[in-house]
Amino acid sequence: MSYQNDPETERERLLQQLFARAEPRPQPPASDTEQIRQAVLEEWETVTGRRVWRKRAAFGAAAAAALVAAFVYVGGGSVPTAGPAPLVAHVEQVQGVVTTATGARLGAGSGVVAGTRLDSGEGQIGFRLASGGSLRIAPHSRVVLVGSDEAELLAGALYFDSEDQRTAEFAVITGLARVRDVGTQFLVRLDDTRLDVGVRQGLVNVTRGAVSDTAAAGERLIATQATNDLRRDSISTVGGDWEWAERLAPPFDITGHTLGEFLDWFEAQTGRTVVFADPTTERALRAAVQTGSVEASLMQKLSAVLALNDLSYVLDGERVVIQRQ
Repeated sequence: MSYQNDPETERERLLQQLFARAEPRPQPPASDTEQIRQAVLEEWETVTGRRVWRKRAAFGAAAAAALVAAFVYVGGGSVPTAGPAPLVAHVEQVQGVVTTATGARLGAGSGVVAGTRLDSGEGQIGFRLASGGSLRIAPHSRVVLVGSDEAELLAGALYFDSEDQRTAEFAVITGLARVRDVGTQFLVRLDDTRLDVGVRQGLVNVTRGAVSDTAAAGERLIATQATNDLRRDSISTVGGDWEWAERLAPPFDITGHTLGEFLDWFEAQTGRTVVFADPTTERALRAAVQTGSVEASLMQKLSAVLALNDLSYVLDGERVVIQRQ
């Protein structure tokens, strides 16, 4: 069959001749390539919305790499060997509007790649880290997710909970000091002149130049621009400083879990100690398997779950005392 009688074959022949004559285009600077890759990945995450992040990780990264190559290297030339930035977290929940540096709006289920810069504005957001643990960012905060083991706090506040699932430390970098967890729950708050690190559970190490110190549960370490030291103070492990982070607690579906498992989760999210007024009631009901669905604040969820078991509670300082209705 001749080329004249086969238009598809003729077009293919002409394209081959065209590409054979094309000279490789010069490669762009590495900084430009990375900027394009970051923008493509963030747009990919926004468009895909609530899709499961683990499934998206391999495909999304490959698609972003292909788009970068097509955008930058059309006309020939070698493709850079460096792969796209890895996914380091996915959004567990978001309240209000939280955007990336490129203006992409994050929603529940969105994946986030290393190097993403976030601005929470009036909103707040909770992440499930790829390496384990919960990271939550308060309103009016600016944070860079350097990796699944590190975040840079530029302004505002964040909360980290290792959830006893991690084998590696998690670090928070600020302009005043470096904060490192030792299997714990802690918050970091930064403004123009002061860094405040509060510990709810476990230990946290804070390093500032040649000065290093460790805070335990109920303690805080404070660094200011006026001095080069670290000042120790006390902090309550319930309410107050922690309330914004509690509103971003990871979801807990009670169906199929025991009352005891739910109460353990409640303690971990609020810092409060749960006790039963009557040990006999505790023995009878802690192992009771629950059913149903409750979407509410932590204290409202506690009330609803206890009501399903004919129980109620009263607050006694930092304790929650459970009793029969």
